[in-house]
Amino acid sequence: MATTKLRLVCISDTHNAFPGAGFTLPAGDILLHAGDLTNQGSLAEIEKAMTWIKHANFAAKIVVAGNHDLSVDVKYGLKYPEGWKVLPEEGEKCRELVRGVQGVKYLEHESAEVEVKGVKLRVFGSPYSPDRGGQNWAFQYLPEEAEELWSAVPGDVHVLITHTPSSLGLDESKHWTQGGCEVLARRVREIRPRLHVFGHCHEGRGAEVVHWEESAEDGDHRTTKWRDPGAGSKKQSLFDLTGTRGGHSLTAGADTVLVNASIMARSWGQGGKAFNKPIVVDIDIPSKRD
Repeated sequence: MATTKLRLVCISDTHNAFPGAGFTLPAGDILLHAGDLTNQGSLAEIEKAMTWIKHANFAAKIVVAGNHDLSVDVKYGLKYPEGWKVLPEEGEKCRELVRGVQGVKYLEHESAEVEVKGVKLRVFGSPYSPDRGGQNWAFQYLPEEAEELWSAVPGDVHVLITHTPSSLGLDESKHWTQGGCEVLARRVREIRPRLHVFGHCHEGRGAEVVHWEESAEDGDHRTTKWRDPGAGSKKQSLFDLTGTRGGHSLTAGADTVLVNASIMARSWGQGGKAFNKPIVVDIDIPSKRD
């Protein structure tokens, strides 16, 4: 089957940083942002984030929110009346902003299909992350809510974008020993998307290929770690999945690439600010629906 190469630029957890002030944004076909655009989700922060995303030069831009983007979560103020100060009028404006920027597709636990280079890319995006008790953040879910939440992810997506990682890997964090969601891991194992992009756990930044075995049962997979060519150099952090130039070659249904695209390199309170590079993924997508 004929395929078309797409270059996906993956970022997450920018926390008010923007290109030229924290990181450099490489060129590509599609920009994927896996949440935590801001620190507190104020109107000023959301305006700043959506402004630079609006002006980023990509054929398509897909964004989800994260637990720090408080005002974007319509339920946040109802659940935490004594929490962070989220003004109702600001919340409404923030939600209008993230959904109203031309050329930006904002996804809130929903699917979309974007067409680039004649290729239709099927994407599901979600802002949710686990509530680990006593936390005061947006878009969180309790353990008993996880099954219903992640069962909504359709089985035919090419790219899954979630703020939280699954427990399959790349979920290291200074805040907890394992930051990923086991229920999400089971759903990823069931649907086997080509690419799963996330963030949330800053110290887990990186990428790896999950090679699935025939059975979908727990544990039936092996992984290949990605060596970042941009580490300690001026090169891009490029992960070539097209099989050219010695890169990895993916088999649909047999391989899933995990990308923790956190820009912030450290968790809050773990030292001064440090930044990662965006992770650039070259991937082949069928030129017609498969």
